[in-house]
Amino acid sequence: MRKGNEMKQLYDDLWQTSPEHPLSRFPNSQCHAYLLVREAGNVLFYSTGREAVGKVDDRADHDRIEELGGVSHLLLSHWHEASPSTRSIRERFNATLICQAREAPMVEKVAGVAPDTVFWERQTLLDGIEAVPTPGHTVGSACYLYRSPSGQTYLFTGDTIWPARGSWTSVTFEDDARQSTHRASLNLLAALDPTVVLPAISPSDPVVEVSSFEWRSAIQATLASLG
Repeated sequence: MRKGNEMKQLYDDLWQTSPEHPLSRFPNSQCHAYLLVREAGNVLFYSTGREAVGKVDDRADHDRIEELGGVSHLLLSHWHEASPSTRSIRERFNATLICQAREAPMVEKVAGVAPDTVFWERQTLLDGIEAVPTPGHTVGSACYLYRSPSGQTYLFTGDTIWPARGSWTSVTFEDDARQSTHRASLNLLAALDPTVVLPAISPSDPVVEVSSFEWRSAIQATLASLG
């Protein structure tokens, strides 16, 4: 069993950062970031260090990330992931910070640094990483799909959908009181074909391998959880 301050290798090209427990109301909830190791440059999905809601020491993770080749690009799924550590990662590794355009003002406010690149529409970034805007959890939430040479298809869902208590769920914030936007985003995700789903947060270890049937069932469960 790994220690709480150690990163974990999930697949040949993918690492999970050590668990963080930033939510005082939900002490068992875990947050992670994920490092995709590639010859073209490593990509960090989400961020480490949720100082905005819970002080953590993520220096050990950053040192391990440096040993693994650093970070060329840092992709946020939404502004809740931003923190002063986001700025530290960007500066330490000279990483390009990317998010959906509607999240950029809050990312800059919380992290203290503006994104270097933003996107509005669904598009392919960084040699095969597909950015998929999925507003609902926040107005500019986005997911990222990557078909790995390992044979897995990774879907990084941020907080748009995550496993919880044997099922799947999510929470809607900001300008979507009727949840119609969030529902549309989930229906869009249902058409994707992930084999591994990697949310940013979950009551337990969030990484889940799924079949096509299991993924469609996860989407239906999440839609039902929205009420």
